[in-house]
Amino acid sequence: MRQLPKLAKAKEELIFLQEFIVLTESYEETTLQQQIIKRYAITGSMVQVVAQLNAERQHEGLLPIESAYVSEVIRSKPNDPLHKMVRSQYMKKTRHTRNKPSYSDTGYY
Repeated sequence: MRQLPKLAKAKEELIFLQEFIVLTESYEETTLQQQIIKRYAITGSMVQVVAQLNAERQHEGLLPIESAYVSEVIRSKPNDPLHKMVRSQYMKKTRHTRNKPSYSDTGYY
């Protein structure tokens, strides 16, 4: 069962979520990078962002984008408050995979 947070923490979380909702709903998508940021904010899934954008790009006759490009856009230096929030959440979400040592680092091949 989920525990109730303290009142101050709940108010802080509510303000954060309201700000996130307002930023996301009012965010303009004039560039591909902005489309990526907004769609990732809505879905929280890179796979869904790539699928949605590639479906639209196919109808327009444009080349598809790759998930590596979406990741690069999200990890880039934030230009606006929504990008900052999305990047922060993405970095927290992917921390476990970025901190794993690779086999080449350990000397095992």
